[in-house]
Amino acid sequence: MSTAISEGWGKQDGQAPPRIIGGRYGLSSKEFTPAMVKGIFDEMLKTNPKHHFTIGINDDVTHTSVEYDASFSIESEDTVKCVFWGLGSDGTVGANKNSIKIIGEETENYAQGYFVLDSKKAGSITISHLRFGPHPIHAPYLIGNNQANFVACHQFTFLERVDVLKYAKPGGVFLLDSIYGPEDVWDHLPIEVQQAILEKGLRFYVINAHKVASDIGMGGRINIVMQTCFFAISGILPKEEAIAQIKQSIRKTYGKRGEAVVQRNFRAVDETLAYLYEAKIPVGVAAGQAGGSSTESTTQRRSPISLPVLTRRPPVAAEAPEFVRKVLGPMIAGEGDSLPVSALPVDGTYPSATARWEKRNIALEMPVWDPDICIQCGKCVMVCPHAVIREKVFDPGELEGAPQTFQSMDAHFKEFPGMKYTLQVSPEDCTGCGLCVDACPVKDKRQVGRRAINLAEQPPIRERERVNWEFFLSLPEVDATNLNLAAIKNSQLLMPMFEFSGACSGCGETPYIKLATQLFGDRMIVANATGCSSIYGGNLPTTPWAVNSQGKGPAWSNSLFEDNAEFGLVVHSLNSNKV
Repeated sequence: MSTAISEGWGKQDGQAPPRIIGGRYGLSSKEFTPAMVKGIFDEMLKTNPKHHFTIGINDDVTHTSVEYDASFSIESEDTVKCVFWGLGSDGTVGANKNSIKIIGEETENYAQGYFVLDSKKAGSITISHLRFGPHPIHAPYLIGNNQANFVACHQFTFLERVDVLKYAKPGGVFLLDSIYGPEDVWDHLPIEVQQAILEKGLRFYVINAHKVASDIGMGGRINIVMQTCFFAISGILPKEEAIAQIKQSIRKTYGKRGEAVVQRNFRAVDETLAYLYEAKIPVGVAAGQAGGSSTESTTQRRSPISLPVLTRRPPVAAEAPEFVRKVLGPMIAGEGDSLPVSALPVDGTYPSATARWEKRNIALEMPVWDPDICIQCGKCVMVCPHAVIREKVFDPGELEGAPQTFQSMDAHFKEFPGMKYTLQVSPEDCTGCGLCVDACPVKDKRQVGRRAINLAEQPPIRERERVNWEFFLSLPEVDATNLNLAAIKNSQLLMPMFEFSGACSGCGETPYIKLATQLFGDRMIVANATGCSSIYGGNLPTTPWAVNSQGKGPAWSNSLFEDNAEFGLVVHSLNSNKV
């Protein structure tokens, strides 16, 4: 372009040629916003604007970045903006698509919807960005910080991991799916969430959507429950009309699945509002404290009462490697866009065994082992899709210093006489699929339906089992030299080198991958075609392919599309003929 204009400008007598600068936007898939466009124009007004600039990234290596004001907006003031945090496969995205259709088709409002899904399959974080208003919407898809009139969080544990309320504008509404009721939910909120509610003056609503859905027979599909709450709180449609439109969308969406499914969803709509409450925010109490009067007003101030303080957890543990803390940690927290260029690996190579630091903590229920009736068959360990259930055989002397709640029993292995056996679950990595319970062959004669491993509510026992898990990891790995690895109970004593992946809860593929790494992982090379296994096995921010105590583990690489056979043959040939 510069050359063409320069050549053509020679015909313009006496006129100075225009100043031309160029640059790149959209790097790393960054959104290109009106604020960035304004930043470029502001750069052009400078005496010496940057040429070959970048916008949207923090280039601290070649220093080409153009600064811009991220708060700049061209949206109409009467546009209503809503953000919904959901858990992959809970139906949040589908319900919000229906909501924006209802608003756009059944009211006089214009509407816009955009849906952000990470690549961790079911069980991932989803964020729905919805806008509607009386004027045509000319805006970027993503809603910015401090812009949303309505924020909904459909998974309570998100509050411990990410800054859910960063989108909420002062005076907005916050809807939370909570196992705690309106009277005591405040004391279970992290201090950062309490502070945001108080400082922004948010109206705060709670509903135990998972209980409502479970009681109706919908399992974890809370989408209709939360959608009904949204219409009830927002008032965008009269109550009866909103319910009628929701039911119409239900019949259109689920009609092919049978009348029973449709009626269950209808029942969810009808019963939801009885469980929706506006939570009481203590008056005059600072974040991290409780007490005082419970009211919507937060203008009065009273003497604070000291109580235990809950804080948002760091994305990864303090003992994680530096790269995990400084680079992968922000990505896990959803702040990867803030990373500077200098933080990223020059050659694009990322370390293995990093999924163990993520601790997604998404299960509302987790398995609990009953050693009194366990037959040590190893089947629950075998079928676990995310390698969160593990077994070990060890010398009784290793129990010295064990937590009081750590469970063990005498080992029933002919290869290990006089040894102890334990089965342990990682609470913060479990997805609550329940396959372990289904696979357990033991039936407790004392209680119908009870097995040697059973699901229990995770929040009350999470910290206890986290400590037990840490101690379990400190126990030595088994010597497999003389083990018959054709037996399930023996093979499952081996350390898996594929753990805590982003696969769907209850995935049927990952147990086989895990087993392959248990048997051959220290000498295994994986040529992965692009597909489900490459997404849950090799995408950022974390890697489930792991290593043993000697640092040996599967070497993994991905080949685009379906040519992994040829790709793997080349890798094998090079490896076989290396000097």
